[in-house]
Amino acid sequence: MKNRLLFMVLTVACVCAAGWSQSSQVAAAPSSTFVVKNSAVPQKLDFADRGGWTNLWQRYQPANVGLPDLNNTSVWQKDVSQGTVYLSLQEVLRLALTADLDVADAAYAQLLAKPDYYRTLAGGTARGVAGEQISSALFSGAIGANGGGGGNGGGSNAGSVGGGGSGVHGGGGGYDPNFNFVFTDEHSRQPLANPVLFGTAVQILNQAFGQGSFGQSFTTGTGYSISASSFRSYQNTNELFLNPQVTSDISIGMQQQLLNGGSRSVNRAGFIMGQNSLKYADAFFKLQITTIVAQAATQYWTLVAAARALEIEEQSEQQAKQTLDDTNTLINLGKVAGSNRITAQLAFSAAEQARIQQQTAFNKAASKLKSFLTKQWTPTVIEARVVPSDALPSPTASNLAPVQQLVERAVSFSPQLAEDRINVSNLDLTVKIRKNSLLPTLGVFASYTSAGVSGLGIGCDVATFPCPAGHITGPLPGGFGKSVNKVFSYSAPDYGVGFQLSIPVWNRINRSDEATAEIQAAQSRVDLQKDQNTVTELVNEDRIELEGQVAQLQSAQANAREQQQSLSDAQDKYKLGKASLTDVLTAQSALATAQLAVVTAQQAYAVAQVALAKDSGTLLDEYHISLGAPLTPQNVGKLH
Repeated sequence: MKNRLLFMVLTVACVCAAGWSQSSQVAAAPSSTFVVKNSAVPQKLDFADRGGWTNLWQRYQPANVGLPDLNNTSVWQKDVSQGTVYLSLQEVLRLALTADLDVADAAYAQLLAKPDYYRTLAGGTARGVAGEQISSALFSGAIGANGGGGGNGGGSNAGSVGGGGSGVHGGGGGYDPNFNFVFTDEHSRQPLANPVLFGTAVQILNQAFGQGSFGQSFTTGTGYSISASSFRSYQNTNELFLNPQVTSDISIGMQQQLLNGGSRSVNRAGFIMGQNSLKYADAFFKLQITTIVAQAATQYWTLVAAARALEIEEQSEQQAKQTLDDTNTLINLGKVAGSNRITAQLAFSAAEQARIQQQTAFNKAASKLKSFLTKQWTPTVIEARVVPSDALPSPTASNLAPVQQLVERAVSFSPQLAEDRINVSNLDLTVKIRKNSLLPTLGVFASYTSAGVSGLGIGCDVATFPCPAGHITGPLPGGFGKSVNKVFSYSAPDYGVGFQLSIPVWNRINRSDEATAEIQAAQSRVDLQKDQNTVTELVNEDRIELEGQVAQLQSAQANAREQQQSLSDAQDKYKLGKASLTDVLTAQSALATAQLAVVTAQQAYAVAQVALAKDSGTLLDEYHISLGAPLTPQNVGKLH
């Protein structure tokens, strides 16, 4: 009993001798940097790098993201063999960042930014990631490559100005190259009403058509398309000069937007939004990790405090038991009245109940901490006993940084403010796009087609057609190859230029969308300032709270020292018959209350440290936690 009391006195004395601090450093920070990699998140994805032009088939394969690993980490299989896991704060944080499913959710949100960025490279509109603001005004009209595509050069009549120059971009992404192939083969038999005219009663027709085209659009508002086609036809008649007949052509069409959709900076706005999605995902990830680290650290200190309070309640129970034994001895010696036994017994029962209650609080705190450390609750996890190995922190001798310095750091670090700035940028880009959409649509286009016709012809020794039967000579050769040769002889060109102008008279839809974009952009700046004010207020309040907790801890420690001395005096006097049992029990209760107050103050001090470090942006640095390389266009993977 005396040894335990001596240990308690020395513990309180050591805590008090440490002095007080206004330090912003969190306690028990790990010494080596830990890069966040949650095991439930795939670490390598292959949907970005698909082999360039040498392996086009990979473009049509799934992303192969795979299923998450939802098995618990090895600490719950190996280290729980004895039923107890001893964890430091450093180990808790690293285990939480590896296993906590909220961390996994944040990492998946970060991964989703990658396909969103690739989508914008192809001319699509960014969809944004969790929480990112993409204005609804952006989707009310076509922008960028989706508003003006390449000229469509396909078809045997594609050389006409209307057919070749004014086509808009077809399937696929606006800035992605696009191949199209068509082939048909047709056979038909049709009875004829006038067999004399066609030389047969049943017309037999065999036709085949093939076409290939390639097109692409660019951020300059330019689009082009190149196509080649060939058509072969055969009929069972001698009334045709070429039978079978083969017609081939090659066509080139181009289109350029001049007003709406003609600005390169506007058409590239989607790229910038895609890059903003990468930055927003990083900011969101940083916010979630900072929040989870703060929550895990706070819960760890809650468990440490619960463990220390349990020790105090166990010591109080032992003291009450010792007092009961001393009372029984004194009664037997006739030094105190027998009624003291009941009073001492009641005090022991109360101390026992307080210890049981605190044991329950400790078990709940341990269960809450486990939720940060596991992917799934298993019997092993449920039954494991978690014991913290770190002690509650006490103030050191360093001072807090000035408030203004803390605020500047917080504003620079804050993920929330980073998200707000990205939203402002996205809405400014939307305003730029919608201003461009106010303009009329003016596109100029041009096309050129070269055609060639060949086939198996009828040879005739007289210049007339149909050739008289007695004058038919050997057939004239010809076919696909000869028709293609004629294409490149450029003897049958078809070319033209033109423009297409569309002027909305009232333009109310575009005007409304542009006004909406401007209003949203202005409102986003208000939100940014509100959140900046909130960050400043939080840092200032956190600093005040930390200073107040230091003073509270000093007062609680001084009171504990006094109550310890008071108990020692009461116990000595009681044994000498100079004090009553009530005096001893009152002193024991007061000491336990004072010791619990010290624990509460130390816990509040540790939590205040974590809160200030979180809100001022130093938490991850002080725990040496790295988020890894940020998402940038250079490191998210190859563009193809």
